[in-house]
Amino acid sequence: MIKDLSVMIAGEAGDGVLFTGNVLARLLKRQGWEVATSRDFPSNIRGEPTSYTIRASLGKIYGLSELVDILLAFDCDAVLTHVPHVAQGGIVFCDGEGKAGLRLRDSRGKTFHKIPLRSMAREQFGHEIFKNMMALGALSCVLDLDFGLLDEIISEMFLRKKGEEVVRKNIQAVAAGCKKAREITSEKERHHLRKKEDRNRLLLSGDEAIAFGALAGGCRFFAAYPICPASEISQWLVHYISRFNGVVVQTEDEISALNMALGAAFAGARSMTATSGPGASLMMEAFSLAGMAEIPVVVAHVQRLGPATGIPTKTQQEDILQWIYGSHGEFPRIVLSPGTPGECFDLTARAFNLAEIYQVPVIVFTELDMGQNYRTTKVFDLESIEIKRGKLLSQEELLLIDDFKRYELTPDGISPRALPFFRNGVHLAESLEHDEKGYRNEERTTRIRMTEKRMRKLKRASRDLIPPHLWGDRKAEVGFVSCGSTLGAILEAMDELMRRKVSSRFLQLRTLWPFPTAAVRRFLSGCQEVFVVENNFSGELATLIKSQVNPCIQLRNILNYSTRAFTPGEIVKPVLKVCG
Repeated sequence: MIKDLSVMIAGEAGDGVLFTGNVLARLLKRQGWEVATSRDFPSNIRGEPTSYTIRASLGKIYGLSELVDILLAFDCDAVLTHVPHVAQGGIVFCDGEGKAGLRLRDSRGKTFHKIPLRSMAREQFGHEIFKNMMALGALSCVLDLDFGLLDEIISEMFLRKKGEEVVRKNIQAVAAGCKKAREITSEKERHHLRKKEDRNRLLLSGDEAIAFGALAGGCRFFAAYPICPASEISQWLVHYISRFNGVVVQTEDEISALNMALGAAFAGARSMTATSGPGASLMMEAFSLAGMAEIPVVVAHVQRLGPATGIPTKTQQEDILQWIYGSHGEFPRIVLSPGTPGECFDLTARAFNLAEIYQVPVIVFTELDMGQNYRTTKVFDLESIEIKRGKLLSQEELLLIDDFKRYELTPDGISPRALPFFRNGVHLAESLEHDEKGYRNEERTTRIRMTEKRMRKLKRASRDLIPPHLWGDRKAEVGFVSCGSTLGAILEAMDELMRRKVSSRFLQLRTLWPFPTAAVRRFLSGCQEVFVVENNFSGELATLIKSQVNPCIQLRNILNYSTRAFTPGEIVKPVLKVCG
C-alpha cells in the first residue's frame, strides 16, 4: 500500500499542465490525502517548459519530496528534462509526438510508456484540448482513484459555465484515458491508494489563505496593481469582499495602490494592498508616509526573483531587509513571515489588529513558493478571530474631549485615533514632521519627542507579536533558523538527518521585526552548530540575526539563489559535511 506519492505533469506553457495538476491535486485531496504542490512555469504565456508536481501522503506533509514516482509528459523534451528526477521503480508516460525515439540517461530501473494523448483527443473528440482530461484518466487509472469524485469535480468546473454537453465529453475523455492506461500498463505498475474521509480540510494556496485571513480580519478595502505572484490575493477578494460591504480597486500603479489604502485607513476602513518585486520599490514613498502619519495599513508582499523584473514566476527571499530597513527615515513597522497556509490566514487576520493597535504599517511577508502553490490545511477557526481597534475613540468619547490631539505624547507611544468625520475628531495627517495636533513643526525638541514617541511603540509591541515556533528535538545540538516557505524542505531534511542518526531542531521565525532577540539568543546558546537556510545569495536573514543578537557561535549559511525552491537534499548535504 502506497503511503507517500509524487506525480509530475510536464510539457510546455499552453499545454494545460497547470490545469491538469490543479484537478489532480483536488482529486487526491478529496480522496482524503494530504497534498502539497509545486508549479514551475515561465513568465511568458505559451511555448516554454512548464511542470507541476503533486505530492500526496497519508501523513502530514509541508512540502515536496526529493524525487517523483510518476512523470506524465506532454512532449519528449519534458521527458529528457525530468527523467533524472524520477525515482527508481518510477513510471514515465510520454505523448511521444515529434520524435521517433528517445535516448535517455538515468533511465535504468524506470518504466516507459508511450500514450498518444494528442492524436487520441483529435481522433475521438476533434480537438487536442481533451488531452488534459485523458491524462487525468490515465493517472487516475494508475493511481486507482475514485472516478466518481473526478466526475464531481468536472461537473463543478464546467456545468454552470459550459453546460451538460461539455461535462459529458470531458467525462468521456477521462474514460478514454483510463482505458488506454489499462492497455499499456500492468497490474504491478498501478498504485492502489487507500481512500480516507475528507473532513474539515481545505486545499488552497498561500495567497488565497492571505486573502481569506484579510477578509476574516475585517479588511473592507483592498487596492492593488496586478503583479505576479501576488495577484491571486486580489482575484480571491474580488469574488467575496463585496458580500461583506467591501471593495477591491485596481489602480494604475503600486504607489497609487498604497496611497489609496492609506486614504481608506485614514477614513476608518481596515485596508490592505499586495505586491511583489518592483512594485514594492514603488511603494516605499507611501510606506514612509504611513510611518510618519501613523496610519494603520497591511501590505502583503509575495517575493519573487529579482532584481528589476528578474524572473517573475520564480521564488526567492531577496527582499527581507528591504521591508525591515526600507524607505527613507526611521519609523516603526511590523514584519510577519508565515510558513504554512494556516499561518498565512492567522497572521494576516492578526496583522489588522496589530496595525490598528500600534498605528503602524504591517507587512505579511511570504514567497512565490508559498503564495502560488497549494497545500492541504485544516479548516480555519473563524470563531477565534477578534477585532481589536486599539485607541480608536468613539463619537461619545470624542464629545468629552475639548482639544483632541491626534499625535499626543503618551508613555507607550500610541496616541488616541479618531475617524476624521466624527465631531471633535477632525485632524491633520501630515507627511511633514508635526506637533501633537498634526501641524507642521520643525523645532528641534518637537522632532526629538515625536521620533521617540513613534519608536516607543516597538518596545510595547513585543508582547503581542507572534513568537518563533520551535520544531524537532529541543536538546539537539544541530540547529536550523529560517522563515517562510523553507519550512517544508527543512522539516523533510530533519527527518532524513534523523534517519542518519543526526538529531536537530529548527527555530521558525514568524515575526521578523521587531526582531525576537531573546528567543533567538536562547536558541543559539543551546546549539553547537547552527545553519541559517534562505533563498538568496547574500544571507539576508543571517545578516539580520547577527545585527540583532551578536551570536556566540558561527552561523553557517545554506543558500539557494537558483530558480527553484529548496529540496530536502540541498539542506541535508551541507549538514552532513559538518556533522556527519
